[in-house]
Parts: sequence; structure tokens; C-alpha cells
Amino acid sequence: MEIHVCPLEPSPLLSHSFVKKASFGEMKLFYTETTIYLLVCIRSGNKNMEDIRHLGGELRKKVDKEFLSQTVTINFNGLFKGLEHVMEGSNVANYVTAFMEGWYLAGYRFQYYKRNRLEMDYVLEFNYSSYSPYVALAKTKSDAVCLARDLCNEPPSKLTPEAYASKIVEIFRDTDVDVAILDTADLTKHGLEAVKTVGKGSVHPPKMVVLTLKNTVGKHVALVGKGVTFDAGGVNVKTGTGLWEMKMDMGGSAAVVGAMKLLSDLNSSVYVTAVIPLVENVVGKNAYLPADVISYANGMHVEVGNTDAEGRLILADGILYAQDVGAETIIDIATLTGSIGQALGLKTAGVFTNNEKDLWTYKEIGEETGDHVWPMPLIEDYKAYLHSDYADLNNRSASKYGGSITAAIFLQQFIKRHMKWVHIDMANTVLPWKVYGYHVEGATGFGVRLLTKLIEKELE
Repeated sequence: MEIHVCPLEPSPLLSHSFVKKASFGEMKLFYTETTIYLLVCIRSGNKNMEDIRHLGGELRKKVDKEFLSQTVTINFNGLFKGLEHVMEGSNVANYVTAFMEGWYLAGYRFQYYKRNRLEMDYVLEFNYSSYSPYVALAKTKSDAVCLARDLCNEPPSKLTPEAYASKIVEIFRDTDVDVAILDTADLTKHGLEAVKTVGKGSVHPPKMVVLTLKNTVGKHVALVGKGVTFDAGGVNVKTGTGLWEMKMDMGGSAAVVGAMKLLSDLNSSVYVTAVIPLVENVVGKNAYLPADVISYANGMHVEVGNTDAEGRLILADGILYAQDVGAETIIDIATLTGSIGQALGLKTAGVFTNNEKDLWTYKEIGEETGDHVWPMPLIEDYKAYLHSDYADLNNRSASKYGGSITAAIFLQQFIKRHMKWVHIDMANTVLPWKVYGYHVEGATGFGVRLLTKLIEKELE
């Protein structure tokens, strides 16, 4: 069976009145004696790349719904030519890539633990000489996002710190990314006491994974991703519904892994070090306690005001390590605070930086990639909320307001003055705010495309 995907307009197959009234993305199946057509409205308007991605996702879901478990060939030539014509020919590469990215992402399912798995592979046809590079790029990008999705969707008992570290070794085995695993002795050697402290309540020892991709001798950028494989809150134990989502408290680390895989697969000319602290934050006989004091490699001492504010503790270790290996720009990403969701809702992450002039550029990059971010302020006066009577800082804010800002201020204390730093709080985006377009049930893979573009921007 072959399905020809074509623009709705112009089309002799449907009445002129229907075509005229159709809105962007509206689809209609039409059968002739010899051919099946899937007609799609793509008339121009204020449509961006994300609209085109969601169009690709909705079309994939339409095909899955109508033709699942059948042998189907999808012919995209008509649609691609329509995109080239309607959306301006000069942008055909971007539009075709975005559309196919949505197509591939919408076909993702996490089915490793299902006995009856849905098979949804289709044969794709298009003009290979014209469109093949764009389709291949879309597949590479979507594979990296789906890698991050897979990591986030894994059960916590299957993705303990040591299992996660081993999985990362396998992911990068045949790539140009070097992988180093720091175990307990290495953590001690490098003064990474926060990672050791947060992880010591678990029977699964903490690790730190360091990935290095050096395809150039230019600027050195570091990514730091929070890797809490399950966050029960430690002694300040979490309660309430939705605790299962805490298996995704390593969403920042998944974004970093996906971005490094994408940069490697694209053979990007970059020098990037990724630092991924991995811990399980649970209650155990050796668990760290409120009022404990953690000593950092830079001489800073932090009082533990709340064991459920562990993310900033281990990120600080990661940031210090990244500076020690010579990074000139640091980008950290983490499912850090529920407060960011209160501020921005469930679709958009918060972005902070000590170079404010770049904030709106980051917002534009988020819109381009589909990983939306919104500029947030670093209000220096809020450092007062992190006062400790017994140490240099407390990891718990004295105020119930502005939690995402005080968390960012905490991290900023570990950044050297000359260092450029970007912090992304993605706590609200690890799951889709709505299952539509290319979003499916389970993790979004947020941050993979965003981090990749941020690095490209830094190296321009």
C-alpha cells in the first residue's frame, strides 16, 4: 500500500469550499481506485519551525491511527515540494528537516517492558537527490532526543548510578567521545565531597561521568547535567502523588548525554566537556542529614538546610570540576526547582546567565529548537536568603518565594568571576505539558537540541 502525502491546496480531489476553509495542519484522506492520498493544509502564514515539527508529528499519528500494522509506503515528494513552494524555497532545508524531525519524534514509544509491542516502521519515499540530506539530519537529531527520552523513561532500579554510567560507556563506545568514570576513590581525590555526601544514603554508590569531545583546539565549553537517578528527598522525604516522576530527576543529565551524542554524530567542530554527577537521593543508614556541612574543593562550606535540595549541591561539584579542567563557558541544566514551574508553567524552562545581554538570544534559540526557555533574573540581594550561621552558605532558602532564583544564586557562588555561565532550570519540562504534535506519552527529551544550538552559538 502506498500513500501519497500532498498539499491540500491546490487539489482537484476535494471541493473548493472545503479547501478554502481548511486551517493549517488539517488533514483529509482521499481514496481513488488506484491511489490513497493524504492531503494536508500547509498554506502560509505566521508559522515557525516548531509549527512544522508539530505538523510532522500530527501526520505521523494520523498514519499510525489509520494504517497501523499494515505494510505502507509513504511518498513525501508532493508535500516536500509544497513546503518548498508555500514556505519559501530558500528555507526548504529547514522546513523539510523540521517536518521529518516531528515525524520521527512522534513515532517514539518506550516499549522495552511491554510484552506486546507496536511496530510502526514505514517505507519512506522522496526525491533522494533533493531531500535526502535533510531527512538524514532529522533522523540524527530525533535519535539523540529519543536517547534522552529512553534514559528518562527507564525505571530507577534499572538506571542506578552505576548502571547509568555503564550505559553511557556503551552509548559512546564507537564514537569520538572519550568517557571517564569517577568512582568513590576518584571523587575523594578531586574533592567532590557533595556528590559523595548526597549519594551515601543509597546502596548504589555515586559516580561522576566525564565526557570529552575534542574536534577542535578552539574555545572549551562545558556542560553540567544533574543526574539524580531517583529523588526521594533524602531525610526530608518527599510525600504526595506523582512520586514516580522522580525517576526523571536526571533529565538534565539525559539532555547532556543526548547533546553530546548529537554533536558527535554531526561531527561538530567543538571542544566540549560534559560533567555528569550521578547519585540516588534516598534514606539509608548512612544518609546525610540536615545541619551537615559539606566542604567544597574551592574552600566553600555549605550547611545542609534541606536534603531535598540536593541538585544544587551536586551541580556545584560539577561546576567546580568543569572549571578545573579548563572550560571557558559553563552551561548547566537540571530539573532543579518546582518553583520554576510556578513561575513559567509546564511548557517553558527558565534560563539564567551572568551575561544578561544574551538572554533574549537564548529565548530565540529555544523557539527555533522547540526547547522553549524564558529569561530569568539573577537578583544578587537574594543571596541573603542563603545565609547560614554555621557555614558560608545554606542550600535552603529562608524565603518561600523566588525558589528558582535563589537556587541559581547558590550555583553562581561557585562560578569564577571571569567565567561565562548559563543555567537552565528545566524541572517543569521533562514531561510534555500536553501530548500533541510530536510529543508522546513519557519524557520529552527536553534540552538536547537546545544545548547543541547553545554550544554552536558559543563557538560562532
